Amino acid sequence: MESKKTMKAVVFEEYKAWDQFDLTPVTVPVPTPKATEVLVKIKAAAINPIDIMVATGALKAFGWAQPSPYTPGYDLSGVVEAVGSDVKDFKAGDEVFSVNWSAAKGQPMGKHDDEGAVVAGTFAEYIAIPAEKLSKKDSKVSHEEAAAIALVGTTAMQSLRLLKLSAGDKVLILGGAGAVGHLAIQIAKSWGYKVYTTASSRTKAYVEEAGPDGIIDYRKEKWEESKEIKGIDAVFDAIGEKGCFANSKKVVKEGGSFVTISAFEPSLLKPDGHKPAFRHASFYCLMNNPKDQDILMEMMIKKQLKVTVSEKFEFTKEGITNMFKKQASGKSMGKNVLVF
Repeated sequence: MESKKTMKAVVFEEYKAWDQFDLTPVTVPVPTPKATEVLVKIKAAAINPIDIMVATGALKAFGWAQPSPYTPGYDLSGVVEAVGSDVKDFKAGDEVFSVNWSAAKGQPMGKHDDEGAVVAGTFAEYIAIPAEKLSKKDSKVSHEEAAAIALVGTTAMQSLRLLKLSAGDKVLILGGAGAVGHLAIQIAKSWGYKVYTTASSRTKAYVEEAGPDGIIDYRKEKWEESKEIKGIDAVFDAIGEKGCFANSKKVVKEGGSFVTISAFEPSLLKPDGHKPAFRHASFYCLMNNPKDQDILMEMMIKKQLKVTVSEKFEFTKEGITNMFKKQASGKSMGKNVLVF
């Protein structure tokens, strides 16, 4: 059967607020995979807060590539359509998933691009992606679930590792209702940590599903004043709470640790620069790592980890617009996923 020559994709020609774009999918050529790449027919793609941020052009100052035009979207799950001449680990028909993010090459943290590689690109019917970034999807896990977990699950797992905790240690995860926070609670519990988190009365029941040992209602109590977590081993800020690093100093024991994925401040680029108060305190951005993706998939198969798909959207102008709108509202409990 002859391969398709064209496909539909969301294409941004410039950088501005998401609601200023015409989100009608347009016709573009199907990419041809390079020798080390795999052409994937996308079945599901998830949106993340970073998609909205990148669209504005705000991250250029941090050294992130900003090609024009580009197709947004980082998470994908789909079926291999074709492979490059040097690819040995995948074949046509394989079900795969990934976060198309910078690959782990020994750097301290990642960004959304590798030199010379496709940036984002998953809000499209096909993507040519380096084989080294892909993991195989098990048939027990849906495409929607696989796409939903790639970026946020990788972020949660890698961030928790940086805390360097042991079974029985106590960690506070800020933002238990967020996609990263909800998964981080589950992963931390599976590693034997005692987990506390923050939530509101609106999200409490949803957060309880993740199994934390304690929930602090941030609308009723300031977590930094909670006696329950005084002397805790670590804080993981999964939501970008203002002032969270300064407040962490009030509850984390001396020699504890702190990681944030959103509340950036320059001092946090030196992880060992806050001793003796913190043995480690850093800002962190994920890296693509298929081994971590494989672990996430295994945990889902074993029912040790559950990602919630909040809503599914069709790959139409209306569906894409509504997906961006819901993501931008900040009220989702779970992931918003585009289906093809």
